[in-house]
Amino acid sequence: MLEVDVNKTQYSIADFLNWQRAGSLDLQPAFQRRSVWKPGARSFFIDTVVRGLPAPIIYLRQRLNLESQTIIREVIDGQQRLRTIFAYVSPDLLRDYDQKRDGFSVKRVHNEELAGLSYTELSSHHRSRILEYQFSTHVLPASIEDRDVLEMFARLNATGEKLNYQELRNAKYFGELKTVLYALAHEQLERWTQWGVFNTDDIARMKEVELVSDLAINMKGGVSGKAQTKISDFYGENDEECVFAAELQRRFRHTMDQIGVLMGKHIASTAYSSEVHFFSLFLFIYDVLYGLGTTLAEKAPAKSVSSGLRVKLLKVGEQFHTRAVPEEVLDAFSRASTDVGRRKTRLAYMKRECGRA
Repeated sequence: MLEVDVNKTQYSIADFLNWQRAGSLDLQPAFQRRSVWKPGARSFFIDTVVRGLPAPIIYLRQRLNLESQTIIREVIDGQQRLRTIFAYVSPDLLRDYDQKRDGFSVKRVHNEELAGLSYTELSSHHRSRILEYQFSTHVLPASIEDRDVLEMFARLNATGEKLNYQELRNAKYFGELKTVLYALAHEQLERWTQWGVFNTDDIARMKEVELVSDLAINMKGGVSGKAQTKISDFYGENDEECVFAAELQRRFRHTMDQIGVLMGKHIASTAYSSEVHFFSLFLFIYDVLYGLGTTLAEKAPAKSVSSGLRVKLLKVGEQFHTRAVPEEVLDAFSRASTDVGRRKTRLAYMKRECGRA
């Protein structure tokens, strides 16, 4: 039976740099994957370090080199994080350093203060923040074999819940659009819970980010159906540069603010607290303010919705709740509610009932 005594400790980035300089760190044991992080992921990670936010545990295995009488620390898990640090702080520490593969700078969307600066160009404060950053580290004894390491990580993965589509996107994309959408979703955290649209479990699985992503697609291109591939393509197409980011943020925030002023205190007790109907409410208000599918290339004037819409929208919400709607509208939120045709049917019904058809 496998029994492992793991030393759970913390080491600073300065410690890892010193070990690498001394040749006592093995970044790439036989079963470790090669570096695959893209520049955006590296930029995001440096920002994480500078801010002092937590990072995943680094796993090491200690081995004694009898010839040199030194301890070698093999990186079992954490190679990409450490390569990112070495490439940024001291590229000469990586024997296989390749500027095209390993070179990067911090992106403005992640940290405006550090954007485009090399490590040597940072202030002493920021350099200290990086060097003093502490990694939670689990050190495995030399007695644990490769097969035991593989079994250990298989167990870690087996007990975890499978990542959903949005969690996979979170791990893959680090560009401007992803950063903007996550920021917009996070800003509305209090509203999501107060309005009853999402609970804490939903937010832990990033469901609110997926909704914001879906809404952004509809804001930009008009009413469309929801498809995970479409959302992923939206991220990919705008990962390096998102020319409409500023206007998207401004319009999204203004639309949410208008919903808050008009309907905020009522939403939790109405049908609009469901994700399906909140989606329709958002599109309705956005259409009033800007027009669905209008270009995001230019700044549009900020308008306000009439307070007279409140009574009409509450009436529609009650009809949704009691299902006192025409059969085609009932079908539009009872089955395949993210289908483009059913989304258009719900929106058309709201417009008709509110006198905006």
